[in-house]
Amino acid sequence: MVMEVRAFELQYRTLYRPLGMYALRITGDIDSAEDVVQESFAQVWESLNRGTEISDLRRYMYTAVRNNALMAMRGSINKVSFDESYSDLPLEEAIDTSERDSRLWGVIDKLPDQCRNVFLMSKRDGMTYAQIAEELNLSVRTVEHHISKALERLRDAVKGAALRIYFWIFC
Repeated sequence: MVMEVRAFELQYRTLYRPLGMYALRITGDIDSAEDVVQESFAQVWESLNRGTEISDLRRYMYTAVRNNALMAMRGSINKVSFDESYSDLPLEEAIDTSERDSRLWGVIDKLPDQCRNVFLMSKRDGMTYAQIAEELNLSVRTVEHHISKALERLRDAVKGAALRIYFWIFC
């Protein structure tokens, strides 16, 4: 059974970002992670067109991305912060983590510009509220408000789950 192009495109749109987060945790490099995900989708598409039966495409894609990311890291001269501990996580836990991170990034992307900028300066760049306030010509109280607003939206996105944001991803 060959998968319809539209069905595959839908899976691509649904899985691309979480798979990218998964690959990024393994490779530590955004360009490598994107290459791995794109190559994995191409390989799986070719397999499907050759008649390969895949009962759980989501799980299959995560396995393909993991394998391709590990191969890419082994073949890389510049092995940037390879996270072996993450690649050894049980697949379901890694999938859950990647999908949660993807939802969080989606929320961060939708924050108002100023709020997102303040949040990233704090969490990604490690700046203090006073440093952010000075750089953006805001009051510290305004910076606190933006951080509070961003964290509230992130908490809502994980719906009661423990809020564990991996800020090293922002680097």
